[in-house]
Amino acid sequence: DKVFVPCWIALLSTIPETRFRVAQYIVLWCLILAESASGTVRFRAYFSCQGAPAPNVVGLDFSSSAVKADGVGKAKQSLEMFGTAFFILPGIRYVGLVLLAAAVPLAYESVRRKIKKRVMYVHNPVGAENGLDHAELRFFMQARGLGSRLVVGKMSTAMASTSGKDGVANARAVSAVDDVIVFPPGRVLPKADVAFLDEWGLDFLVCTPQEVPSVIEDVVKAGRCLVIGEDNTARPAGSKDAAKKDD
Repeated sequence: DKVFVPCWIALLSTIPETRFRVAQYIVLWCLILAESASGTVRFRAYFSCQGAPAPNVVGLDFSSSAVKADGVGKAKQSLEMFGTAFFILPGIRYVGLVLLAAAVPLAYESVRRKIKKRVMYVHNPVGAENGLDHAELRFFMQARGLGSRLVVGKMSTAMASTSGKDGVANARAVSAVDDVIVFPPGRVLPKADVAFLDEWGLDFLVCTPQEVPSVIEDVVKAGRCLVIGEDNTARPAGSKDAAKKDD
């Protein structure tokens, strides 16, 4: 759909010789700006992606992916393709204008979904206090790929960060982690329930299949817990397939 932008720019020169010039200018410029913004978002998402590929999401509407097309995007592409083809032909130019006008709200909806903010949260990851390994780093990258930000909650320890066992310092050193919520040592670790997620502005709790039994029930019922399996697929906790990916 981005290849239509040069075509639309060229078609601007043909408008003065036709009727409904204002409508044509508005429709074409709206599409040019929307597709340019969409291309910028995809360009940024491609070059800022983490080392691990983003998991495929099953059982939840994650159609706001900045890289993958969804139903809205496919409908928009169809309208733009046929609309541009008809717009070029003099006899049915205004039929193409109607189709292109119908694609304008879909184009802006597609951009809106791509830039939607989604904050993912990992609660006190197991093993961080013993030093990060490749599996932990990969999990952070996968969790980050699901949203626009990744927040990690970690209990602080009295150990020096130079020992390599300070989980807070290790989490802060990971490029995939945007923020770290530090819990004071010697206290009970707060429960990552729905109230906790809302208080900190977190959208989804991300965990491994092994951590599902420890997830608070209200988070599962609210559909705000995603389980990343070994097959690089994220599923809502409580679904049948999420429990099967434990091996």
